[in-house]
Amino acid sequence: MTIQTVEDLFLNGLQYIYDAEKQLVRALPELAAAACEPQLRQAFEQHLQDTKEHVGRIEEVFKRIGAAPKAQPNGVVEQMRQEVTQMIANIDQPQVLDAALVVAGNQVEHYEMAAYGSLHTFAQLLGHEDVAGILQKTLEEEKKTSAKLAEIGESQVNIQALHKSAAAAVAC
Repeated sequence: MTIQTVEDLFLNGLQYIYDAEKQLVRALPELAAAACEPQLRQAFEQHLQDTKEHVGRIEEVFKRIGAAPKAQPNGVVEQMRQEVTQMIANIDQPQVLDAALVVAGNQVEHYEMAAYGSLHTFAQLLGHEDVAGILQKTLEEEKKTSAKLAEIGESQVNIQALHKSAAAAVAC
């Protein structure tokens, strides 16, 4: 797709985030299954439900702007997914893996927040106020997920990983 206008940029961004959300629907069960900490597992499972709603919202946005839902392959999210898969395979300590999963989850959330923030701005500039509201709602949910992951990491997972790492270092 040749991008020549803000409308083109907006549509292209929708296509990228549509693919990203669909990839995350496939990836989040893997993150949940790899998580040892129940609160972290629950956060990933909840975000899976939210992400399924996000896919539906993006489809609604496409409909409201008169475009067919189309996913543009999102290499950024694909690369993040590959790195998480490698990380899961390469980290033996469950507590350290949980800490790494929090980092990976937040990386994805920050990418999504940037994407939805830009799309929201473009929707407003283009006069798509109803669409801007939909995108803003999703942006707020992404921020809440990021905050939840950070809170889980800071209040327990990172501390548990640090203690496990310290114990392993002493054992050597």
